Amino acid sequence: MFRAVVALRRSRHLRHPAAPSPVPVIVVGGITVGGTGKTPVLLALAKGLTLQGLKVGVVSRGYGGAVSDSPIMVEATSSAKMVGDEPLLLARAGCTVVVCQRRARAVAHLAQNTDVQVVLSDDGLQHYAMARDFEIAVLDAKRRLGNGWMLPMGPLREPASRLDEVDWLLVRNGDEPDTGFRYRPNEFYHCATETTLTIEEAVAHWRNKRVLAATGLGQPEQFFEVLERLGLVPQRHSVSDHAELDTSTLESYDAEVIVVTEKDAVKLSSLAERSVAPRLWVLRIEALLPQRLIDTIAQQLGTGGTV
Repeated sequence: MFRAVVALRRSRHLRHPAAPSPVPVIVVGGITVGGTGKTPVLLALAKGLTLQGLKVGVVSRGYGGAVSDSPIMVEATSSAKMVGDEPLLLARAGCTVVVCQRRARAVAHLAQNTDVQVVLSDDGLQHYAMARDFEIAVLDAKRRLGNGWMLPMGPLREPASRLDEVDWLLVRNGDEPDTGFRYRPNEFYHCATETTLTIEEAVAHWRNKRVLAATGLGQPEQFFEVLERLGLVPQRHSVSDHAELDTSTLESYDAEVIVVTEKDAVKLSSLAERSVAPRLWVLRIEALLPQRLIDTIAQQLGTGGTV
C-alpha cells in the first residue's frame, strides 16, 4: 500500500511538475528513515559553497517544531520547540534558514527577502511540490538500505531505484573518494562557561572519569562509536530521534562528564539552574565531503546560474 501511494505521488509529479524555483535549489535528503547525517552534510556543503563566494540559504520543514504553512525566518535565539532542532542548529552555525511545512514557500520567501544565490533543502527528496535543480541522497555505509523493504516493513521511503535518479550519492563512512564522507570531531564545548577543549585535552582529562554519552539521534550508535574511537568508554543513554533529553534522567546518572551532540544541545537551553549544567559538554563535529561535489556545484552555478 505504501509503495502504491509513493508511485501515485510520483506520477502526479511527472504529470504536473512544480513551478521553477526563483533560485537554484539543492536537496540534501535520503530514501531511508532514521539518521544518515543529512544535517552535517548540509552544513558542510553550505560552508564549502560559501567559501566559493556563493550566498547560501537553507529551507526546512522544521520537524519537531510548531511550524505552519507560513514561512518563519529562524534566528539564533529561536526556540527548538517552535522551529525544530535541526533548523535552529543550522541558524546558530550561521546559516540563513527559513522553515515552513511547504518548502516551496520557504524558498520563495528566501528569494524575496534575502540575496541568497542558492538554496539548500534540509531533507525534502520526496517533497515534489518543491522544484529542485540538484539532488543529493545520503546513505550510511553500514546500514545501506536495510532489509530493502519500504515502510512500514522496512526503512525505505521510496524504492531503491530512486537512487538511480539523484545527481549525487553520499555514503557516510564509505570508501569511494567521490561519494564517501566521514565525521571529524573538532572540539568539546562546555555549555555553562562557553569554553572549549581540544579532542586531545578532553580525552586526557576524562580518561579516568565517569562519562555519559546521551543523545536523541536517529542512529545513536554513530555518536557512541565516535567517542569510543577517541579513547573514551562512556555509559550510553539514548532517546528517540528528535526527542529532547530529560534533564532529570541525566541528573540521575552518576557521571562526572555528560557529552551530547550539537543537535541535542539546542534543546537544552534551560539548564542554567540544574546540577547537570556544569557537567555538560557538546561534541562539535564536521562532515568532510568530497571536494569534487562542492566544485561541481560551484562551477555549474557560476556558469549557468542553475545546477
